[in-house]
Amino acid sequence: MKVFPPFRLDTVNQCLWRLGDTGEEERVMLTPKAFAVLAYLVEHAGRLVMHDELLEAVWAGCVVEPQAVRKYVLCARSALGDCPKKSRFIETVAKRGYRFIAPVSKPITPNPVVSGRGAHGTLVGREGALEELHQGWQRASSGERQIVFITGEPGIGKTALVEEFRRQVAVAEKCIRIAHGQCAEGYGTKEAYGPMLDALGRLSHGPQAEAIVQVLSTEAPTWLAQLPGLLTREHREMLQREILGATRERMLREIGEALESIAAETTLLLVLEDLQWVDESTVNLISALARRRTAAKLMLLATCCCPPAPEPPSHALKALIPDLLVRRLCRKIDLTPLSEADVEEYLGDLSPASPPPQGLSALVHRHAEGNPLFMIAALEHMGKRHLLTRANGRWQLHVPLEQIEFEVPDNLRHMIEAQLERLSAQEQSALELASIAGASFFPSVISSAADIDAPGLEKLYEQLSRRHHIVRWADTQSLPDGSVTERYEFVHALYRQVLYDRQSPGRRARLHRQIGERLEAMHAQRMEKVVPELAYHFERAAD
Repeated sequence: MKVFPPFRLDTVNQCLWRLGDTGEEERVMLTPKAFAVLAYLVEHAGRLVMHDELLEAVWAGCVVEPQAVRKYVLCARSALGDCPKKSRFIETVAKRGYRFIAPVSKPITPNPVVSGRGAHGTLVGREGALEELHQGWQRASSGERQIVFITGEPGIGKTALVEEFRRQVAVAEKCIRIAHGQCAEGYGTKEAYGPMLDALGRLSHGPQAEAIVQVLSTEAPTWLAQLPGLLTREHREMLQREILGATRERMLREIGEALESIAAETTLLLVLEDLQWVDESTVNLISALARRRTAAKLMLLATCCCPPAPEPPSHALKALIPDLLVRRLCRKIDLTPLSEADVEEYLGDLSPASPPPQGLSALVHRHAEGNPLFMIAALEHMGKRHLLTRANGRWQLHVPLEQIEFEVPDNLRHMIEAQLERLSAQEQSALELASIAGASFFPSVISSAADIDAPGLEKLYEQLSRRHHIVRWADTQSLPDGSVTERYEFVHALYRQVLYDRQSPGRRARLHRQIGERLEAMHAQRMEKVVPELAYHFERAAD
């Protein structure tokens, strides 16, 4: 975390925040590359950063034009509201590079940063998943290649689990190779094999870089040619002639053989994160690695949001995982929400001097519904408003628990809004209607109240439910008129709250009244069953 007023650079979550005139922080949107450029300059504040250094730091192993640096520095400047001629943040040193000139400090916080893991470095509630990963690692170390997918909803702790597993393996093993590749969210054409090239580039800059480059040169020249930072000009020209006319099949065969050679003596842990943004070529690569029959001390560990994003490459991934599971060529670990006992353990680890206040874990679990990211956000929310503090290893409540009301933190609101923006306008409208109906809802009731096509609306909810995206199927129920209908519910209350808040008060009041009137008509003979629900809708309608 770096602070240069009025901005705060969150390097963990890769966000730039600006303190507004109202005292509230607003997120400043940056592309991943622009953020990486800004973060590197801030990290080396006060020092001249040359063009070549910035290229190597942000575009390591990639071929880019020199003007790319200028382009993304301009993006960073624009986000900061900076002017090159009267710079307050990024100074240009003609023909040499850039210097971050604003004073940079780290925020002073009375409490340790909540990390999502216990005080002893172990994840809360993930013991079973860690044990399964270690069993896979033992099999990989004996030459039985392992392909493992870790799936779960956003914020459930996939990355935290992978990081803890990597840490434990690195501590326990004397000799190990770890490569890490990241799938990047993109709105244009994704680079073929992007995360694999990212992993190879990082591996080739490690302590055993020379040996890795030699393997790639011998067995995977088509891949080495795409990492020009590792080559001399003469070697690059020679490779270009050698790989002229190379096919996709050749590339897949080469990388399979190269990874087996790299892992011949030392077990290789290959981590690919955020496969929901994966390109189709990488999906084919994972499939090819899983189906190879030769022995390999290789463990491919991939994380993926469940469901994958609704894009064509993700559809290919959705088809691949079940196929590999059926053929016993991979393992899948689905991370589930934390229990109340897990939350109690987490809070206890953060306050070893005394147990957490009675009822705190239940309150946090009820609000977060077991999602670790939402749990941390709830604790930060209470901390910022001085409702709950931690000092000298003790939690201290400053107001009764029953008086604490949660809001959706800005960082989570932006995350949820970004998910919603990927949906069609029709899907967003259907979800907004559902947020008026309640935490759970019947499409038939909403369609009647809003006077829209019932079959089409139910089909939309069914499609969203099959992707386990925002909403999920709950059960089938009979209505008072004898008809049978499906009931759906929001995956998390925060999704519903964001959808509810984005609508105007007038629209909300009108829809509450229409839904209330529809429920009243449906249950005219047995009104007592829906009295609380009717009271809620008519109160919100100011009726």
